[in-house]
Amino acid sequence: MAFSSSISVSVAVAHAVSFLTRPLMSAYPATTIIKLQLVLEANLTAHYAPSWVPFEPLSGSGRRCLTLSPDCLPPRVVYSACLATGIQWFDWIARLGGCEFDFCVDPGCVYMRVGSGNETVTIWAAEGPFSMNSKTVAQQLLEEDCDTDERLFDMIADEMNAPTWMTPVVPHFPIPRSTSPLSSISSHSRCSSRSSNSSSSYSFSSSDSVGSESSGSSTPTSTSTSSQSRREKARTSRVFVDTSKTEVTPYDGGKTTVLTGGVMLGGSPSAKAKKPSNKAPAGYWRTVHF
Repeated sequence: MAFSSSISVSVAVAHAVSFLTRPLMSAYPATTIIKLQLVLEANLTAHYAPSWVPFEPLSGSGRRCLTLSPDCLPPRVVYSACLATGIQWFDWIARLGGCEFDFCVDPGCVYMRVGSGNETVTIWAAEGPFSMNSKTVAQQLLEEDCDTDERLFDMIADEMNAPTWMTPVVPHFPIPRSTSPLSSISSHSRCSSRSSNSSSSYSFSSSDSVGSESSGSSTPTSTSTSSQSRREKARTSRVFVDTSKTEVTPYDGGKTTVLTGGVMLGGSPSAKAKKPSNKAPAGYWRTVHF
């Protein structure tokens, strides 16, 4: 029972505060020293209590280690005590030796590490079986590193188990449709080509039917006339014949002759048109085949 009480946080903090404030007793009034001790004990107890495990003294030891240096201000738990009492930190650290050191408080032990070689100086150690089970500095540093690694891995595991964002998951993706203007142009061109092919086939079939109907009354030499399209036939039906031209002009390589001379496309003026008569004119406009 006495051993368990000696490793409590209040006992260890009391020994730590006594060590830190002893060099100031000759330079400051007693009331200032008492106030400094009270504020410092309250701050250190609140700082050490969350990581304090009495029968596992090295658990969380790294979080109970304070670095005190003459080149910079101390940690907040010590600096707030300086502000509350009006004690200058650089005067305080000079009375503590004027060198940088790590001040550590563990269950049943208060010690400090000085210099680059981490030389350990024990300030207070509890009497009992605990002092027989103390570990070396290398073991303490190794356990501190393991404790830090465990906390980091715990943070990573928490983030991976419950991520802050979720990727949407869909079972099927829609079939992509091309929005390129070339696809619409190609489809229109295919439709146009099909329509042009159908119209051309219709014109060829109509021409063949017209040619077959007129083949009984015409000679083999009139094949070029029968293969004309309906548009050309309609255009030649409106040809105006000038009867004043009486010269015979060879046509179609001498195979066909036209009794009328030059021809004029389009209808004739209405003022010069002759009245139709029942008798055929002398210069009839139809072609004569030999």
